[in-house]
Amino acid sequence: MMKHYSVFLFLLVVSFVSSAQVKVHSHNDYNHQKPFYDAVTNKAFSIEADVFVVGDSLMVAHSRKEIKVGNTLENLYLKRIAALAETNQFYSFQLMIDFKDSWTSTYPILLKALKPYQKYFTRGDKKVTIVISGNRPSDSTYHTYKALSFDGLPNANYAAKDLKKVAMISDNFATYSKWKGVGEIAAFDRAKLKELVDNAHKIGKPFRFWGAPDNETCWKLLDDLGANIINTDKVAEAANYFKTN
Repeated sequence: MMKHYSVFLFLLVVSFVSSAQVKVHSHNDYNHQKPFYDAVTNKAFSIEADVFVVGDSLMVAHSRKEIKVGNTLENLYLKRIAALAETNQFYSFQLMIDFKDSWTSTYPILLKALKPYQKYFTRGDKKVTIVISGNRPSDSTYHTYKALSFDGLPNANYAAKDLKKVAMISDNFATYSKWKGVGEIAAFDRAKLKELVDNAHKIGKPFRFWGAPDNETCWKLLDDLGANIINTDKVAEAANYFKTN
């Protein structure tokens, strides 16, 4: 019995260490020079698309005034995932969809959009996970959404069955520090940030700060703090940084 328990603990630690490796999140990916392609070329772990409901489509944009004809979730991401899945370049990553409109108006349209592409989300041991951020349902219902995971919040008290559907914990860096990524961060700020990351790890979840300075100095700080997922608009630079540091 003790031997089996020891093996279990070993596997648990190995699993967490693996999940704790630094990964890149392509922030507002649709604003990049080559949406989706820049991210997957650099093996980004997470790709972010903000969506608005327009008729029966989900349009990808940062704000309604920036919506462009043809920039649907299907055209920019789902079709491209399907094409990638047919190549030997396919790998596991998450597509984080940020609901800018209400959950109730957006969710049915998302389900309809995803349905023709579900077969492409898994190829052998590689898969695309759909993670919802922005306007989410009550976290007490997360366990009922079998095809989705959710971007978690640091102060939420998730039931065990709902916590299983939380892909990561995210929060705004600027809420805790006004540091701009130059020089040393204040010790008090560093401690607050570290506590957030540690609390996420205690419940077995990786952590992501958004709104943090987007440079090497801050990437190093976040790595030192144990933040597992680095939010960046500089996907190639960040990916290269973590390969060489």
